[in-house]
Amino acid sequence: MKAQFFQLEPTFVALFESLNLDHFSAWWNVAIERVDEPNLTRGGRSEVGQLSVPVNGQRQTFYLKRQANYNCRTPGSPIRGIPVALREWQKISWLKKQGVQTLEVVCVGRESLREDRAILATAALEQFSPFDVWLARPMPDRDRANGLCALGQLIGRLHSAGVKHGCLYAKHIYFSDNDPTELRLIDLEKCKRIFSRWAGLRDLDTLLRHSPSLTRDERRLLYTAYNEASPYPWSLASLEQAVMRRMYAKGAARDE
Repeated sequence: MKAQFFQLEPTFVALFESLNLDHFSAWWNVAIERVDEPNLTRGGRSEVGQLSVPVNGQRQTFYLKRQANYNCRTPGSPIRGIPVALREWQKISWLKKQGVQTLEVVCVGRESLREDRAILATAALEQFSPFDVWLARPMPDRDRANGLCALGQLIGRLHSAGVKHGCLYAKHIYFSDNDPTELRLIDLEKCKRIFSRWAGLRDLDTLLRHSPSLTRDERRLLYTAYNEASPYPWSLASLEQAVMRRMYAKGAARDE
């Protein structure tokens, strides 16, 4: 990975040039509205904020991640590492090639001078809602079933691509407000390679433990759809039992 680079998504070049956001330092210094407190782990700093800009008389929102010395080791950079934001960018790009829809990256860059700095900007998911919000909405039974099937298939495609999300909470899955079968995954920093059907269970376990409103029939609908896309087929009963064992183990560990 290059120590110095900067690129804009071609469809956004004209917009960002008109706003003088056409170089690394402009993005590094632009004012943003923080969405949470900066993360100061890893010996560095990572912050995320919203950037709202005028587009054809309306406002368009982007999320900007800025990091300084916030690195992770990789096989290609085992000592110094690379910025976590750039690893996320690599995963977003790769997963899209595998048919797993995530975020739309509009700007990415790195500048290694006094600090190892990185930026990653993505378009806000307009007219999308997180899974827990989507679940709480009244909707026809058919739409709810189609959405759960689409979710199961999405997780199956993710595992078929050879990775697990690693932190698959409801807030990391977004459903289109207009089409229950159009989904996006976010926060891909913890994606890891998997090499067996057991490794992918963590995603299902995490998701279902934090989605208590799902009925058993709805969970089985999700399992069935997952099996259709997963490279590691289970029988419905064995998959259900395997996930439940993990869920009970997690609950027991918390109670001790």
